[in-house]
This record gives sequence, C-alpha cells and structure tokens, in this order.
Amino acid sequence: MKSSQSLFTFYLSLFTMDLIIRNGRSDRTNEPIEVGIEAGLITAVAPPHSLPAANQEIDAQGRMVSPAFIESHFHLENALLWDGLINQSGTLEEAIEIYAKVKHDLTVEDIVRRSGYVVETAVANGTLWLRSHVDIDHIAKLSILKGVAAARDAYRHLIEIQLIAFPQLGLAQNPEAVEMMWQAMENGCDLVGGMPHGEKTMEDAARHIEIAFEIAQKYDVDVDMHIDETDDPYWQSLELLAEKTIETGWQGRVTAGHCCAMSAWDDATAARIIDKVKAANIHIITNAPINSMLEGRHSGYPKPRGIARVKELLEAGVNVVCGQDDLQNMFYPFGKMDPLEVAVITAHLAHLGAPHEIEAAFDMPRYNAARMWGLQNYGVAVGAAANLVILDADSAVSALRRQPANRTVIRNGRVLTERKVETVWRDRN
Repeated sequence: MKSSQSLFTFYLSLFTMDLIIRNGRSDRTNEPIEVGIEAGLITAVAPPHSLPAANQEIDAQGRMVSPAFIESHFHLENALLWDGLINQSGTLEEAIEIYAKVKHDLTVEDIVRRSGYVVETAVANGTLWLRSHVDIDHIAKLSILKGVAAARDAYRHLIEIQLIAFPQLGLAQNPEAVEMMWQAMENGCDLVGGMPHGEKTMEDAARHIEIAFEIAQKYDVDVDMHIDETDDPYWQSLELLAEKTIETGWQGRVTAGHCCAMSAWDDATAARIIDKVKAANIHIITNAPINSMLEGRHSGYPKPRGIARVKELLEAGVNVVCGQDDLQNMFYPFGKMDPLEVAVITAHLAHLGAPHEIEAAFDMPRYNAARMWGLQNYGVAVGAAANLVILDADSAVSALRRQPANRTVIRNGRVLTERKVETVWRDRN
C-alpha cells in the first residue's frame, strides 16, 4: 500500500495547478513549504518538492508566505490633503476644524485620484482589504460618500473596500446629520460609525450610540466607531458602547477605534471597562502612529502616551487590531500605507517586546483583523482564498524589524505586484 505522502503526490499529479509557490516558509512555523493554487483557492500546502509542475511558478527563495494584510481603519477622502492645510497646533481639534472648512469642496474626481495612489501603494505593500470612514454630516452631506464610493468601484479589481458612515460632527443635537446617516446607508455605506466623545456630555454620547445602533439594527450591519479619541479621562464612552453591544446582542459585530482616553484612566476604571469590552466581544483598533502624534499636546511632562492600553487588552483576551488611520494630511504628516510600519510603531508604544508580544503585533493587521472582518477563508491553508504576500522575512520579529521592501502580492491566485529592491556595493572598503 502506498504511503499517505505517496498517495498525496499521486493525486496531485493528476492535474496541473494554476500557480505554485516553491521554496517558501510558513508564517506560523517557519517550516519550508510550497503552496499550490487552483481557481483562486489554495489547494495544497505541502513539504518541499511535493507538488508537480504548474502553469506558473514562483521561487520564494526561502521567504515567508503570509496571508495578505488588512487595513482596518483609514480615511480615504482626506488622504494626501496637505498643501496649505497645515495643522499649526498639531491637535486633533485643529485638524477637525481645518477639514470642516474644505470637505464640502472635495470633488469626486479629486477623491478618486488621491484614493488611487493610496490603493496602489497599499496593494504593493500587501494590503488587499481596507475599511474607510466616510464623513457624513450637515456640511458635506453625501458629497464625500459619492467620491469614496466611486473610488471603491474604480479599484475593486485590486482591493476590497468597506465604507463606514462616520458622523464626526455629532448626532445627539444634530438631526440633519442623523438624516444623512440614514441616507448614507441607502447610498453605499457598509457599516455604521460614530464618534460619541465628539458630543458635549456623556449623556449625549449615550444618545449618539443609541442612534447608531438603531441604524445598524435596521440594516443588520456591523458597527465601527471612533471611541474616546482624547486624553481626557472624563470620556468613558467605551463603557457605554460595551453595554449597548450586550443589550442589543451585537457581540462580535462592534469595533472601537482609537480608545485613547484609556491611557488616562486610573487602573481600576480601566480594568472594569476592559472586562466589559471582553464580555461584549468588542474588537479594538489602536492607531498608535496618529494618536501618539496628536494626543498629549496640552500636557506637560511626563506626557501621556495617548494610545489604548494594548498590552492589558491583549492580556484580557480582547481582539486588538492596528490601523494606519491617516496619510499625510492635517491629522498626520507621515505614513506609507504599510501595515508592518504601523505594527512596529504599535509594538514600540505599547511595550510589546517579548517574542509572543511581537507575534501579537504582527498578527494585528493579519489574523486579528481577519477575525474582526469576519473573513472565513483567510490564511495559508487548504481551502483558503489565495490572497497572499511573500515577504523577505523568516519570523515575526524579522518582518517587523526589517519591514522588507521585497514583496510579491497575490490576489485570488493572480500575481498583482512584485517588488525587487537590490543594493549594489561600489566599494566595500
């Protein structure tokens, strides 16, 4: 009787695969593997030299084969809005004021053009999913949504984009914005967003959350809110969000972004609310690069870190994701749409230095984000969709430390991009 390996090899020899990745390494075990792909799905993950010839082959040269990255918190419409819109104070408040003055004048063509740069850069870095918060308010009405929806359509062959209706200028005392939110769900938004700490009181914040959940329940969609993006410990709307999530039975369907006030809470308050977040199965997105830039501007020394309590959330078993948030605009002057950069900055600011913590940071824009998105066929495994990035790395620490430039990106079994950077020495002496 043939061995199981021989039967496996015999079976695979009966057909020709579309694509085989040779000489790769597992993103989980670092073991040598090769990956077979047929009709956009992974049909084999096997030891070296196990798979027959294919229509196309890639020599990974010992590099890591990872599932593609996920950008879970971004704002497409204001990316690259930089010239003449400088935030002099560097605060979140001034950034919002600057943006409010220009958002009504953004054209569909301009949003699509800038979004194109963002998408192509993100995809080349290995990102194949992106969530974008779209400002919905009494100023912009649905004009920004039209532009971002057009961008989503223009680049759907490269990336999956989800749109979140985002009422940045409030709901509790803003009936016109409430009406715009309902209309946004009828005109292309996929999720309901919110920003309860933008209200004047915790009472209004509770009403803000209540309105958002009314809309989410009506359309049976998930909720993804900006929460407590401030270093003022007064704001504890994350607790209100957790309580509403449990009340409505929306566990696992709610995401809280930023959560900066958590860094200013006392330990007892933080422990109490983290327990509620865990019970509500809320996903937390930390935006460490942006929040470390914006928060603490009004504080003396020692300055607060201004980000969520990532380490404590991980220790409590909460699903933590990281996000880019902004790209060279009035909120943040930097960024390169690379989840590895965001993950390593998160590791620095959250003190994630032990090997298992570095693995956790590496997983934030990968497996953790996939869990938040509800992706069922994600990973490097038989039956998963062939959405992959081949990295010049052999471990989580090397991926984050080196942020390797050389990457091959595969979407649904089709090679989208290959980046090869070479250093040429002219004189070693």
